[in-house]
Amino acid sequence: MHTIARQPVNRLIITNGDSAADLLKEAGIGDTVLPWRDILHEGPVPDADDDLFGVIRAKFLADGHFNNEADIQRDFKERLNIIRNHAVYDRIELWFEHDLYDQLQILQILDMLSRFGRINNVFIIQAPTYLGMQSAENIGRFKELCLPVLDRMFGFAAKTWKAYVSGGPEAINELRQEPIPGFPFLEIALLRILQELPGTDGLSRTERQIIYSLDRGVSRPGMLFAQVLNMEEAAFLGDLSFFRILSGLQYCTRPVLSGLPQKFNTKIFSDGNQRKEFITSPLSLTDFGKNILTKQEDFLSENGIHRWWGGTELTTASHWRWDDEGEQLTHHRAS
Repeated sequence: MHTIARQPVNRLIITNGDSAADLLKEAGIGDTVLPWRDILHEGPVPDADDDLFGVIRAKFLADGHFNNEADIQRDFKERLNIIRNHAVYDRIELWFEHDLYDQLQILQILDMLSRFGRINNVFIIQAPTYLGMQSAENIGRFKELCLPVLDRMFGFAAKTWKAYVSGGPEAINELRQEPIPGFPFLEIALLRILQELPGTDGLSRTERQIIYSLDRGVSRPGMLFAQVLNMEEAAFLGDLSFFRILSGLQYCTRPVLSGLPQKFNTKIFSDGNQRKEFITSPLSLTDFGKNILTKQEDFLSENGIHRWWGGTELTTASHWRWDDEGEQLTHHRAS
C-alpha cells in the first residue's frame, strides 16, 4: 500500500510584540514569526493607505532615543510586505491576548488581510492571559484555543477598524453594543478605549486611577504604575506610556500633582540615576487634584486638551466625553 507524503505547511505567526515573538521562535512554533509593534491606543491612527499610515505612525512613535523614525518606518514596510505576500504562507495564525493593546492590533491585521484578499486558512488564538509572560516550554499550550477566522469575523473586524480610524467614539460605542462574532474580549476592549476619553471630571480612566491611588497613599511613580495596572480588568499600558501620562498631570497649566523631578522623556531611562530619581520621587496631590476627586473642579476646563483617540482629534474646542457611570457619550463644542 502506498502512502502519500504530506507536504510541509509554511506557517506565518503574527503576534503582539517581541516578547511573545521570541518565545514562539524559541518554542519552534511557526516558520515565520512577525511581531506587530504598535501602540494603537495612543496618537493618531489615521484612515490612510497602508504606506502613509506607516509614515504617520512612525512620526508619532519616534522618540529620538529608543525608537528612531527611520527604523520604525522600515519595520512597518517589512511587515506590510509580508502581509502583501501572504500567498507564500499556507497558514496564518494570529497569537494575541485579551487586553486593549492586542484587541486593536487584531482589528488592524484582519482588516489588512481581508483587503489583500486573504480570508482562507487564517486562524486566531485569543489568550485570556499574557503571552509574553509565558515560557518557551509552555506557550504552546495555547494552541488548543486556535480557531478559524470566519467570514463574519473578518467583516466585523474591518467594520470596527474603520469606525476607530474614521467613525469616532460614537461609531465605536454603537458597535460594542452589537453582537460581536468570535472575539470574546472585544466588547470589554471597546469599552476600555471609550474610558480613555475625558470623563465628567475631564480625566481619562487612567488619569483618574492615578490620582485615586495617589490620594490613598501610593506616592511613588514606580508603585503607582503597578497599582494602576492592578486596577485594570486587562492591563494594557506599558511603563513609558504610563510615565508620559503621569508627567502630563504635573506639567500642565494647572497641575493635579507635584513631586516629579522633571518632565518625562525616554532618555531618563538610559541614565540609572535619573531613572531611579524619577520612579522613586515622592508625589502628592495639589489642592486642585483633591477638588477634582471630590468633583468640585474639572481638569479639562483648566488645562484644555489636544490629543488623538484613534482617528479622532480631541481639542479644547471640540471633544468627546465619556460618562462611565451612565455609559453615555457627549460631544462638547466651544460656543
